Amino acid sequence: MSRIRKHRVKKALIRHEQPKKKMSKKMLMTIIIGGLMVLSVFGIMFSSYNSGNEKVEYGEYTFQRTAKGWTTEIGGKKAEFSYLPEDIEELEISKEVADKLKASKVVYITFNPNTKSVQKFELMRFELGNAMSQLRGVYTMAGVSEENEKYNQPLVDCSNATATVPVISITEGNETKAYLDGECIVLESDEYAAGVLKDRVLYALLGIIK
Repeated sequence: MSRIRKHRVKKALIRHEQPKKKMSKKMLMTIIIGGLMVLSVFGIMFSSYNSGNEKVEYGEYTFQRTAKGWTTEIGGKKAEFSYLPEDIEELEISKEVADKLKASKVVYITFNPNTKSVQKFELMRFELGNAMSQLRGVYTMAGVSEENEKYNQPLVDCSNATATVPVISITEGNETKAYLDGECIVLESDEYAAGVLKDRVLYALLGIIK
C-alpha cells in the first residue's frame, strides 16, 4: 500500500472514530415541548371521547356530559345546562317566581345594555329566551332597559309588566337572587353568577328542582 493510500485510510478511520456532537439544550427543549404538545392533543381527544359517557341521575332525570356542560331530555326535547341541578339547588327560587314563569305564555326579557359586563347578561338573555321558547313554547321578546345606539330594541322595564305579558328583568347586582316586583320577575346577579342564575331559573321553570 502506498504512503498516500495509507494516509487516506488512517484519516478516514480517525474521522469515523470521532465522537458525535452532543444534542444542544435548545434542541432538547424543542423535542420535549413538541412531545408535550402531542401528548396534550391526545389527552384532549381522549377526554372529549370519554366525556359523553359520564351520566348523572337527579330524580327522574338523567344528565349526560357534553363538551359545553350537561344535557337532559324534557318531553322529548334536549335541554342544555352549564351546571347540574345538585350543584345549584341551594340557590332558592320562590314558589311565586316559579309559578309566574310556568304561567307565562308571552314575556319580555330585558337587560341594561350599558352595564360593564354587557356580554354576560346579553348571553344570559339569549339563552334564557331560547330555552323558554323551545322547551315551553313561550313567545319571548327582547327589550332593553336603557337606550343604547347598538340595540334597536324597545325600552322595557318592570313598569311595562302586565299580568298577560310579564317582564323578566335581568339586573346587575351584588346578590344572586330572583324575586317578583309586581308582574315583573327580577333576576339579579353579578357577571360571574349570571350563568348559574339562568340555569337555576330554568330548573324551576321546568320543574326539575322543586
